[in-house]
Amino acid sequence: MGYHRRVPRRKFAIRPANKPIRVAWCRERLGWGFDDWLRVLWTDESTFSTAGFGHRPWVTRKASEEYHADCVDETFESGRESQMIWGGFCGTIKSKLVFIPSKAKVDSSLYVTTIMYPHLVPFWHRCCEAYGWVSVMEDGAPGHKGFATQYRLRNGMESIRWPAQSPDLNPIEALWLDMENELGETWGRIADLGTLEMALNTVWRAIPNERLESLIHSMPARLQAVIDAEGEATRY
Repeated sequence: MGYHRRVPRRKFAIRPANKPIRVAWCRERLGWGFDDWLRVLWTDESTFSTAGFGHRPWVTRKASEEYHADCVDETFESGRESQMIWGGFCGTIKSKLVFIPSKAKVDSSLYVTTIMYPHLVPFWHRCCEAYGWVSVMEDGAPGHKGFATQYRLRNGMESIRWPAQSPDLNPIEALWLDMENELGETWGRIADLGTLEMALNTVWRAIPNERLESLIHSMPARLQAVIDAEGEATRY
């Protein structure tokens, strides 16, 4: 009858109140073309761990080799350390990765002093010089409010009004997944934060311009997918 057992996709839950807001946001921008999306600076934070990465490798083996050392996907419960990073891209220009101090709470004060002042605002100016006036995309995280709102106004930075619970509309999320897969396939488990930082910088710098352009080109399809799903989760 066409039914199969599948591993469920992991997606953020979307509250019912946010679904029509997501749809309305997408409808407002259906007429945007590549040049409009080119002038958006996409930003986000993500966390990577020394305990391994989220890729699920495939293994070719015999039935009797199910638990052979070369045929299992090892996990590690102890010694795990995590590193939060911030990054952004606009067109084919990438920011530097910012490594947020371990166990730091990203409130608006830290966001301004660690990310906005030394990195985001200068990078925004650089993008405006390259593409004309650029709007900045930041999600609704608590750290992006408060002092950050005042700092934005003081610097004349224009932010995009962002619909809550919409990672599928932020193409930089796909870059984090690209990086996680690359780290898992190429580096495997990384033992310490210093090596993890080096690996993250290496993989970030290696992201090609073609990949950034393809994500910008994907925006109309992302909008339509949210509209077709009536604000529910999409494949993005």
